Amino acid sequence: MKLFPFTLLFLLTISSLAQPVVYQSFETDSAAEPRGGMPSLSTFLQTNLRKPIEAEAQGIGGRVVLSGIVEPNGRLSDINVVQSLRPDCDREAIRVFSRFQAWRPAYKNGKAVRQFVSFPVTFKANKPFPYVNGNRISYYDANQNLLPDSSDLAQYKQLTPTDSNGLPNGNIMVYQLKRQVWKEQATLPFVRKRSDLYSRYGKAIYRIGVVQQNNQWQGRVADVDEMGALVRQAFYNNGERVGYQLDYYSNGLVAQRSDDANGLYVFNAWHPNGQIKQIWTVDKPKPGTPKSPDQVMAYWDSTGRQLVNEGNGSGSFTELVQSKLDSTRQTLFIEEGTYAGGLREGRWTGRYADGSYLYEEQYDKGICQTGKARTAGQDTVRYTQREQQPEFTGGMQGLGQFLASTLRYPPDAQRAHVQGQVMISFVVCTDGTLCDYEVVKSLHPAIDQEALRVVKAMNGRWKPGAQRGQNVRVQYRMPINFALE
Repeated sequence: MKLFPFTLLFLLTISSLAQPVVYQSFETDSAAEPRGGMPSLSTFLQTNLRKPIEAEAQGIGGRVVLSGIVEPNGRLSDINVVQSLRPDCDREAIRVFSRFQAWRPAYKNGKAVRQFVSFPVTFKANKPFPYVNGNRISYYDANQNLLPDSSDLAQYKQLTPTDSNGLPNGNIMVYQLKRQVWKEQATLPFVRKRSDLYSRYGKAIYRIGVVQQNNQWQGRVADVDEMGALVRQAFYNNGERVGYQLDYYSNGLVAQRSDDANGLYVFNAWHPNGQIKQIWTVDKPKPGTPKSPDQVMAYWDSTGRQLVNEGNGSGSFTELVQSKLDSTRQTLFIEEGTYAGGLREGRWTGRYADGSYLYEEQYDKGICQTGKARTAGQDTVRYTQREQQPEFTGGMQGLGQFLASTLRYPPDAQRAHVQGQVMISFVVCTDGTLCDYEVVKSLHPAIDQEALRVVKAMNGRWKPGAQRGQNVRVQYRMPINFALE
């Protein structure tokens, strides 16, 4: 019995001596580094970082310095705070830094070894704002221009309920200053609405945010799945998306960022381990014109190997997708082909790893010339267009004639001299019928109802959209103009 403590101490000593040595960067032959270099890690951190709302309200700026160990397998462990900013910012810095698991390990004497690393995570300063009892408070002058504070010019006050990540979570209340007293003027309701879309994991999506009195989304709007996990977020002004959009993986990391720039959408995508995946652009879609091909400028696999550089390259490209055999499961989608000048060129093939789907296509300067595809249990389909947008029977000319003969200007709107554009959203189903109508940009109640009536009258007059030879449901937005002569 007296030997047991000594034996235990002896075993603990042997165990501690057996732990691999952790080197400093200057002690290695080649130091650990992020795949893609330090700029890649900095971009990853700034894209994923969410400043806590309390710190944002105070306009806090500064940095948290973190340390960790890059293991021989390229993963990061033992993360600690070396220099603190404040507890909530420290926690957010750790959350994001720990998710980056795309390191090239250090080497010594030809072997991968453990190495200490440290890195600053920067929170950019911003203009402070009042934040009281979970509400972000904004002040406006008589012309509803935003003011920096509650100065003597303030005539309106807006209370926006906001959670710790800056997302809306309640009705916006608007007050007007009357005789030195804030009087409630309007309520902008917080809405949770089922979307026609599904997440990359096959889960139903709900859109949450605030809508104006004309039923248009306003401010920060988020898409979440059935469990409340963030799928997507963007900013809206009068129902139209402005600025960037972020799409998320189930682990909370940004999967893709899209930016609106000079008639183009610019996309950056990442692998789930934080490794940069793809950079590409596409022209903004225009009603009545074919979708332009994506132009891929760069592509990396999950190990950091670059397959496409400056638009040129070839290889095997992979992505997790929903299985066509079981919608509750995911499988690997493997595509193989060549890019030239950023566009697909020559023979491309694709297959689902579980055998539920495959295709083969021929390309010329990004345009599909021929293709064939087969889904498990179905016949092979042949096609000449990879994607085909829904089309009104008779094309744009037929649509124009239909609108001219069907549209009626509501008398109430005429007398009020109301004119402008209404935007109607609807879904073209696989058989060409229409469903899920919605006014996404309102003009006047009577005009909105007339636009809806006309769109519903189009039911059965559409050719459905198709993807690789198979009809698919497509959400479509149609602007309808009302103009007084």
